[in-house]
Amino acid sequence: MHNDDGINGAGGGADGHPEDRPSAPRTVIEGRYELLEPVGSGGMGEVWKAHDRRLRRFVAVKGLLDRRAMTPDTQKAAMLRARREAEALAKIEHQNVVTVHDQIETADQVWIVMKLLEGRSLADLLSRDRVLGVPRAADIGLQVIQGLRAVHAASVLHRDVKPGNVLVRDGGQVVLVDFGIATFEGADRVTRYGGIIGTPPYLAPELFAPASPGPTPASDLWALGVTLYEMVEGRLPFGGAEVWEVQANIQQSPDPVLRYAGPLGPVIQGLLATDPSGRLDAASAEEMLREVLTEDMPAPARAATPAATPAPAPTARPTPPASRPAPEEAVQAPDVPSSEAAPPESPPKLSGKGRGGVRGWRTAAVVVCAALLAGGGWFLSQSGSGGKQDDVAGEQGGGAAEGDTEKAWEQWKSENERLTIGAKTDQPGLSFRNETGVWSGFDIDIAYALAGKLGYDREHVDFYPVTTGNRASKLANGDVDLVIASYSMTVEREKKDNINFVGPYYKAGSSLLVRKHSVNHDLNSAADVKTKHVQVCTARDSTYASRLRKEGYTTGKWQPDSYKECVDRLLDEQSKVYAVASDDVLLAGYANDDPKNLKLLPSGAGTEPYGVALPKDKPLLKSKVCSGLQEVLAGDEWSEMYMKDLSALTGRKTPPSKPELQPCSGQ
Repeated sequence: MHNDDGINGAGGGADGHPEDRPSAPRTVIEGRYELLEPVGSGGMGEVWKAHDRRLRRFVAVKGLLDRRAMTPDTQKAAMLRARREAEALAKIEHQNVVTVHDQIETADQVWIVMKLLEGRSLADLLSRDRVLGVPRAADIGLQVIQGLRAVHAASVLHRDVKPGNVLVRDGGQVVLVDFGIATFEGADRVTRYGGIIGTPPYLAPELFAPASPGPTPASDLWALGVTLYEMVEGRLPFGGAEVWEVQANIQQSPDPVLRYAGPLGPVIQGLLATDPSGRLDAASAEEMLREVLTEDMPAPARAATPAATPAPAPTARPTPPASRPAPEEAVQAPDVPSSEAAPPESPPKLSGKGRGGVRGWRTAAVVVCAALLAGGGWFLSQSGSGGKQDDVAGEQGGGAAEGDTEKAWEQWKSENERLTIGAKTDQPGLSFRNETGVWSGFDIDIAYALAGKLGYDREHVDFYPVTTGNRASKLANGDVDLVIASYSMTVEREKKDNINFVGPYYKAGSSLLVRKHSVNHDLNSAADVKTKHVQVCTARDSTYASRLRKEGYTTGKWQPDSYKECVDRLLDEQSKVYAVASDDVLLAGYANDDPKNLKLLPSGAGTEPYGVALPKDKPLLKSKVCSGLQEVLAGDEWSEMYMKDLSALTGRKTPPSKPELQPCSGQ
């Protein structure tokens, strides 16, 4: 159902056993990882498909040191630096960044062991399709920038962002791979044979300035801008095989022509600002990409067929069935020029270059789009959402016939041998994953209990990390079957996220978390937080994101993906954040983990009912989840789980009244 094996950008088997072993002995690292074959060039030239003898699985193993560029005098320092890099990479946990399982140090090399992923590289997709439509390109770019933000938050720089290092998996998940030449922000500039490390067409111009500090997060964002341009225009913005050629083209023509970019134009222009201080930062670029994806199609696209879905223009490939989308599908743009061809007449200049253009592009974009629509424009290749279906006869017509439900469910289970549940990794008491990968908490116990009612034992349940910001997309993409992640049930969310809720299984109050000791502000109540106008942080797309300002609180311009990031900002004495807004039980977990520095303010009015979220097109699954959760709430399990996981946080000596399950209508 969810295959975790595969190749990071290359083909290969994943059956758990090395295939066709030759007679010659293979290199085995630390007596565990047997190197089988190279898989791609990699930053340092040492990227291997390997077999993990202990866990009987395939992995990707990569060396971080370029041994050809090392001397006996520099080896010790290089080893120390690579060891620090490996440790930093191993701490990055994000769905858009390849997972690092292990780090191994041998006599002359530091290796990182990563998950081996199935998928097609973005370079392969572009080689086949030449261009992608704007919605598809924006979605890929958004996932890449989310991965980069996680990388940069760990003070790591990728340094080789390009289509070959972007993996596009079935279902639409995008994963940033190949950290063979990653480095720390602020580290000394490292060169190979006297040249800058990286791929010439994607290298930022500031890397070649005489007083350059070396790579920075901004140089990774430049590379993303080049990649976005390549996706929608079908060519590189700055041609040249050698570094000097590329840099000369940047100097001579710093504003490459945009023919097919449409509303992506301001994002690309902002990322390709030659002055890094005027370049879009990651947060602004992410916000602009989200707006591209959520903005309504311009009127000309809807006018052609007002009562039905617009028919695809002749230049577009046939749209695949929504049930099994082809994630590689893209529009074939007419007569895409090569990088050597003379540029066509430039479209109207789009606003939005630099940090100030998040919203200013709309009017210009509509003008551009109106001109492009008639000729097979940017909008044509928006892929349908991925995801598994019930795959049971009669489901599309509103559910299996009465009396056949159990038969239909057994068929569903036979086709879905494992149940994958989205959960958060960083909420003590509710859902938490420790350093050894063990999950715990009230949400996790609810998930296991519900899975049992559905006929899945613990060995057949997989947890998948999600955040407040991405859990709806993980359901839509089919990465998970259910989400149990303190997901507040509201009618608005069901419509906005295109999901169904079953629940509630818990009702939380609202509260604020503040620093226990602060030099500038003594905060003892919600009124203090509001009247002193201190900045409040909450997770993006949470119910609090829209409530705080309406209720008179001061918030920052950008909100992170998770409450853990808010807490990290709260604990940072240089941060402007003085409070975190969320559910009382969730914040109580953080306060309980760090009582020396954090305190929980009294709960406010209202409750947040937590529900199990699932896709809208799964009526059979919804019916089984509803009856299963009803069984969990009817017995003693719920009270036992509450006392085990939450009583220490809430201070209750006895469990509260169980929440009343809402009717599961609309099946």
